[in-house]
Amino acid sequence: MSVENVDYGGSRNLIAGWVSTEQRPLAADTYHVGMLLEYNSTTDVYEALASGTLAGIYNGTDGRVLAAPGEDNVIVAGEISEEGLVDASGDALTVTEDQRAAFRDAGFYLKRN
Repeated sequence: MSVENVDYGGSRNLIAGWVSTEQRPLAADTYHVGMLLEYNSTTDVYEALASGTLAGIYNGTDGRVLAAPGEDNVIVAGEISEEGLVDASGDALTVTEDQRAAFRDAGFYLKRN
């Protein structure tokens, strides 16, 4: 069985090999599996990636709404299936070469399916 065909805990086509996950603090927001996150050092939480460095990829309950800050499962490094990435609205994300390079530098290795 190839790594690409293994279901790692119901990741819904997001995980493409080894990953490291942790429970991380999240800002109040709606979260979708595959959503890109950055770390906000002012509020000490992870939130939707806007202009910072990729610090994690949400891998908890899809469509989870947090009315106040909370915690959930976040991929903090590893091999990610590009087709599983979504924007803050939950829509499929088109990844550019610049993003691939920046994500790789941050420890996220994208694989195309």
